[in-house]
Amino acid sequence: MNFERQCDYVSVFGDYLAHRSGGGLKFYLYFLDGFYVEVSYSPPHKRVIGIYAFEELHELDPYLEKITLGI
Repeated sequence: MNFERQCDYVSVFGDYLAHRSGGGLKFYLYFLDGFYVEVSYSPPHKRVIGIYAFEELHELDPYLEKITLGI
């Protein structure tokens, strides 16, 4: 798929999980078809600049501080 179709596919079929900011960018985490997808967004340019798919749980570390347990 080309980049635009990948963006559309993630936004339509992905389950949004979390977001974070860093280095002037915003990152959005989705779960899709058994793997995770991180979408990188540049606010100054107002566009998605990258899509990164992964399965390794250690790659979720940047999002762990956003998780709260209702205990």
